[in-house]
Amino acid sequence: MLKALFLDMDETLCDTTGANLKALNQMAEKAAEIFAGQLDAHELSARYLKGIYRELDDRYRSLLLPVTDEEAFRLQLIELIVQDLGVIDMPADAPRLLQSTFDESRTAFFDFFAGMGDQLLQWRKQVKLIVITNGPEFSQVVKVERVDMSRYVDHIIIGGQEKEEKPAVSIFEKALKLAECESEEVLHVGDSLSSDIMGANNAGIRSLWVSHGESRTGHAAVPDYEVETPFEFIALVNDMLDS
Repeated sequence: MLKALFLDMDETLCDTTGANLKALNQMAEKAAEIFAGQLDAHELSARYLKGIYRELDDRYRSLLLPVTDEEAFRLQLIELIVQDLGVIDMPADAPRLLQSTFDESRTAFFDFFAGMGDQLLQWRKQVKLIVITNGPEFSQVVKVERVDMSRYVDHIIIGGQEKEEKPAVSIFEKALKLAECESEEVLHVGDSLSSDIMGANNAGIRSLWVSHGESRTGHAAVPDYEVETPFEFIALVNDMLDS
């Protein structure tokens, strides 16, 4: 019997990609205003997005990692990107203006996928709901607050506030204690094979992968269930709860 749902936030409950794309456009507009044609503003914003998701080449890794202060990391990342795009002398406040433009815009556009909030409220009447989201406290707390997540679920676990993030078993064990459930009574839903599905597998929890059209060919993590979109995941969970 299903007694709890463990839920990833980004790209599972919330349209992070949509918010990112809108924020990138706002950041590029601000960069174009600051640098007045000195660099490719859209290239700057695209590189910034890759950087905050730690998609860094070896040079950037050597200069920026490990991260001890997320905000300082993002400011330094912008400085390096601007320099690599050919601008040596930049206004002193440019990195902070660009970083705040992205963060404020993404927060403003961040929201649940259509219908997800209402569905969470319905599920909460039937099972325990626990969000387990990876990412730094710097970015994840504002997202959680933006959608008022605590109104929709019973508990929220932010990886950046824990000793380990997904796929570590410890974070799933914490969720099991909060839900007061055994592993076989839970379904974990997420979009990442390497963190969500691998982590659930390691913890002995059934998993549902929201693929967004990606292939899992060659990946070691095998989900118990697979759907392409968040809307299909809603339908599948409803079928489970109705059976």
